[in-house]
Amino acid sequence: MKTAMGLLLALATTAVQADDLNTNVNLGGSGTDQSAAFGVTHLEKGAFSDTFTFSPSAGIYSVNAGLATLGFSPETDVTFTAAYVNGQALTLSGPGLFEFAYLLPTVITGPLALTVFGYVDFEDTCCSPASASYAGTLNISAVPEPGSYALLLAGLGVVGAAALKRRREA
Repeated sequence: MKTAMGLLLALATTAVQADDLNTNVNLGGSGTDQSAAFGVTHLEKGAFSDTFTFSPSAGIYSVNAGLATLGFSPETDVTFTAAYVNGQALTLSGPGLFEFAYLLPTVITGPLALTVFGYVDFEDTCCSPASASYAGTLNISAVPEPGSYALLLAGLGVVGAAALKRRREA
């Protein structure tokens, strides 16, 4: 009897926790601008925490990101509760049929990780599975390091000095 109660308790406990995702996403693109698209479908009801790690992403970047979900029925509805890129919070729309989250261009040091928190919640009449999904994009542009600006200014100074010297000689 105790075993059966323990088993039922274990099943009830796992039913309120959705499947969490931890995955690597490759950034693609050319030069200093790169982008990645990603998505996930949650097949279980409950709260979730998904983490997307983007690579390669060592460096300083201007980062923007967006998430979207559209659920026409309760078992396909994702509700976002929070989302962060390296601790920078995304702005969330309110809960509803269509939800989105976004991060306006923000300078962030990599490696980059996006963590999404939310839940899939619906009245389960009898064991009906969830099929709730969301998708998103993350875009990065390299930000020059301060040393690059110093080198640029030094070069402009040399060109200005050469032009001044020429002007004096003429």
